[in-house]
Amino acid sequence: MKKNIFFFAVLMLLLSGGASAQMHRYNTNFSVAPQKLSDTIHIEFSDNQIYLPVGIMGRTYRFCLDTGSSQGMLYAGSNVPVYKTLGSVISHDANNTADTIDAVQLPPMAIGRREITGYVASVVKAPRGKVPYDGIIGFDIFNKGLACKIDTRKKIMILTDIKGQMDAETGYTLKYKLKWFAPFVNVSPFMRHVDETLFDTGARQLYVMNHTSFLEHSYKSKQVSAQVEGRATGNMYEGTNGAEKNSEVVFLHLDRLKYGEFSFNDVHTITTQGSSRLGAQMLGYGAVVINPRRKSITFEPYDGTDSISVNNRQFGIAFYDKDGQPAIGLIWHKTEGYRNGMRQGDVVLRINGKTISSYDDFVNYKFRDGEKYTFIMHDQRGFNKEITITR
Repeated sequence: MKKNIFFFAVLMLLLSGGASAQMHRYNTNFSVAPQKLSDTIHIEFSDNQIYLPVGIMGRTYRFCLDTGSSQGMLYAGSNVPVYKTLGSVISHDANNTADTIDAVQLPPMAIGRREITGYVASVVKAPRGKVPYDGIIGFDIFNKGLACKIDTRKKIMILTDIKGQMDAETGYTLKYKLKWFAPFVNVSPFMRHVDETLFDTGARQLYVMNHTSFLEHSYKSKQVSAQVEGRATGNMYEGTNGAEKNSEVVFLHLDRLKYGEFSFNDVHTITTQGSSRLGAQMLGYGAVVINPRRKSITFEPYDGTDSISVNNRQFGIAFYDKDGQPAIGLIWHKTEGYRNGMRQGDVVLRINGKTISSYDDFVNYKFRDGEKYTFIMHDQRGFNKEITITR
C-alpha cells in the first residue's frame, strides 16, 4: 500500500456558509453578456486545480474555478483591481469558523468572449505560502444559468447559455441540490450507504468524508469499520479563518466510491470536520458537465469504462502553525516519520541543514518526491532530535 510521507495542513477554500446573509446585505446580481453564446475557453489543470484566464482592465489574471465557493473570492493583498467595497459580513469557512470579511465588486471582467459586470467577491485572509492564482470564480457563475463542460485532457471549458446544448451529454449523472448556494451530490462510499457531498473543485483530493457522517455509517454497518486503516487525534486542516479543532481523524481505505453507477476503486482518504467533499482530482479521470437548468453534474470517464482504480497515497502527517512555528498537528502511526521518531507536537527547527525560522519558511520549502530529508525537531519534553525520512 502506498504511503504519503507528508500531508501538509493546507488552506481549505471557503465554503460560504455565510453566503445567504451576504445575499441580503448587498447586490450580487451580476450581469453576463452577450447572451445565447457557446464559447470554448482554454484552461490549465495543474496540481488538481482548474485555472481560467480572466481579463480585467486590459490585463489577464489567473483565477481558480472553485465550485465549493458560493461566490468569487480574493485574498487580502491580491493584485486584482477592485471597483468598490460593498461592506462587511460574517462568513464561515470549511471548518465552520466565523469571521468578519469584506465584500467587493470587481470591475467588468472577460471570461472568454463574455463580459461579466458587477461580479462580487469576498476578501479573505491570504493563505500561508505562495498562491499560484490571483482570485477565485465561484459556483455563482453557474447559478446565473451558464452551463459548462470541463475537459482537462483537451484543456478546455465549454461555457454556454444556449438552452439544451448540454442536455445530450452522456455519462454518469447525479442531481445536485444547493446548500449555501453551492452544489451537493449524493455519492456512496460504502455499500448501501449514501453520503451528502460538496462538489468542490477548490479541493484537490478526490474525496474526503465528514467525520460525523462516517460515525453514522459506521454505527449502521460492520463493513464500514472493515475499511478503517487507522485513527489518530489532532489538527488536520487549516481553514480561511483558522485551524480546525483538535479531533479524531479516521484513515480509510475504501473498496470503492460510487458516483452514480461509476466506481472509483481502491481509494485512500480521511475524515474531516468540514463537509464531505468531492474534489478536482476527479477531473483527471474524466470530463465533467455542469447543467444548472437540470441541476445535474455528469461525469464522462475518458477511457469509457464504468470503473477505475485510483490507488492513491494515504495521508500521513499534518503540520500547523504553532505560535509562528511549524509543528506536527497530527501523525499516523503507520508512517515512516512516526516509525523514525516524529510525534505530535514536535516543532521543525531545520531541514537538511536549512534553518526553518517560521511557519512560512516551512510552507515555502521545496520538497521533492523520492528524496531524503533530515529534520531537526524540538519535542514537547524540550529535547532536540534528528530524524531522516523519504519524501
